[in-house]
Amino acid sequence: MPMSIRDSILVPIATAMLALACSLAAWAQSVSVQVSSQTAYVDEPVRVGVTIENARDFEGPFIGEVDGLEIRRLPGEQNFSSTTRINGRITEKVTVGIGYEIIPKRAGTFVVPAFTIQHEGKELATKPFRLEVTVSEVGDLMRATVRCNPSTIYVGQAGTLALEIAVKRYRDDRLGITLDEASLWSLVNDDASTWGMFGPALQKLRSENRRPRGEIRMIDDVEYVVYTIERPFDPIAAGPPAIGDVRVRMEYPLRLTRGNDVFFENRVSLAESRPVSVRPLLDDVTVLAPPEGGRPASWNGAVGRFKLDVAAKPVDVAVGDPITLTIRITDTSGTAGLEGLQAPTLADQRTFDEGFRVSKEAAAGVVEGRAKIFTQSIRATSDAVTTIPPIEFSFFDPSAGEYRTARSEPLPLRVRPSSVARANIDGADEPDSAAPSAVASPVAGGLVANFSLAEIARERVLAPLDLAIAIVPPLALLVWLAAGPALLRSLSRGDAAKRRIREARSALERSLESDGSSEARERTLLAYLAARVHADGAGFSRGDAIDRLRAAGFAGDDVARCERLLRELERARYGGAAPDPGAIRELVDQLDRTTTVAGGAR
Repeated sequence: MPMSIRDSILVPIATAMLALACSLAAWAQSVSVQVSSQTAYVDEPVRVGVTIENARDFEGPFIGEVDGLEIRRLPGEQNFSSTTRINGRITEKVTVGIGYEIIPKRAGTFVVPAFTIQHEGKELATKPFRLEVTVSEVGDLMRATVRCNPSTIYVGQAGTLALEIAVKRYRDDRLGITLDEASLWSLVNDDASTWGMFGPALQKLRSENRRPRGEIRMIDDVEYVVYTIERPFDPIAAGPPAIGDVRVRMEYPLRLTRGNDVFFENRVSLAESRPVSVRPLLDDVTVLAPPEGGRPASWNGAVGRFKLDVAAKPVDVAVGDPITLTIRITDTSGTAGLEGLQAPTLADQRTFDEGFRVSKEAAAGVVEGRAKIFTQSIRATSDAVTTIPPIEFSFFDPSAGEYRTARSEPLPLRVRPSSVARANIDGADEPDSAAPSAVASPVAGGLVANFSLAEIARERVLAPLDLAIAIVPPLALLVWLAAGPALLRSLSRGDAAKRRIREARSALERSLESDGSSEARERTLLAYLAARVHADGAGFSRGDAIDRLRAAGFAGDDVARCERLLRELERARYGGAAPDPGAIRELVDQLDRTTTVAGGAR
């Protein structure tokens, strides 16, 4: 039947409208939700995925709070895009996937509300869904305990906390297979578990491509595989240790299956499982503070048993010269917390009150094995001093339950009087005014150098202009020959010194601006100070810096602040808090503004 004119017009229009509808359908925006399971256990997470299609710029997703459910968005999102060509028409599809985790906090039936997004002024929503939550009866399938070694520990001691995870051994009687300890550990849900203070220890095992080793242990006549994760424990306060939020989750096997994999190898796999989770019980752990009664005045927190050795260098000095004490404190108990161990405070010990000048600041220390080594500088104030007195170090001995004090042996010391330059007093070094002076013999018409000035004036040998012309150039030449090369060398040294200070300051600024180590900042600060006092930078130490700054005439407050910052940088190398870069800049700015009197001038 021939097509009418009307049909010939309507058919193309209908075709175009159909194509437009198909195109609009391909670009329609939508949001949907997928749930891993609508039955759940208390404290066991349920994974939820929200899928958003063809909405490039959207806000959300949003979801309201539900009493009894903890709903949290997982980090990251997945983005997919695809392009299809049908009958010459290109259609692009964009999909965004966002993950959520729902953790029920009590049993019951819950309605999870819709997830919504905002897109181009419209709200798109998923459908609500129900969640049935029951209590998971773990029974004897898994248990966890945190133990401490030693079980009774004092603040200041170092021990070990161990998280023990006991998983009941599983045997499939139908297949006659018992899972080994490696297979059981593989079922622990590492990502869904929370590890609290044991997280870093577990992360270290992962980085070394290792896992906790399990051992077979009988508990209440049941065979378990016990996995242990240990971490150092250095308590800072009495009371139960705060282990953080620890919950271990796993998929405990209920049934195994045997079959061929893609390589046609016969393998055993998990056919059915159930989630179980436990929070560890804290075993009998007692953290005590050392008793207040009987504390010696010199006690500064040490707990354990210790041996004290002291060495001094040099032992032949002048009054005021620095003497470096090396104090070695060795832990003979094997339980002391050496990182927090402090040096004895010499300024508080009466034996150092007379005869020595001692810094009141704590000395920095370095841990070597079971010992910690401190260095501290002292200065003799009198040449009557003949020994370095014994140093006292008090500690609380937990095995004896009492305080004890170790004392070093006195060290012989030879102190010479300080060499002091004698100033001229009452003309003692002035030439004798009564002594005859050598006078040049006048020779009429001879050299001007043979006349005294009085004779020249009296005899009127030369006019003043002639005298200036005759005397000034030779005198200037003599002065130049005597002092010119030294002056040039001095100016050259001055320019080189200024250039060295600028370069050292620039290196220090780069270290402060970067996230460099405290050791690098300490090194560049010492290099700047060495340049500032014109000292050799090789082996330039904190003690050298303080001595040279004082000798150069810098203000006492600036020197004390410099010593404090250098000590803080030293302590930061071993785990202490690093000083603020702004404080270091403020000190250096002050030193740059200072004109000193003895070798420290800019």
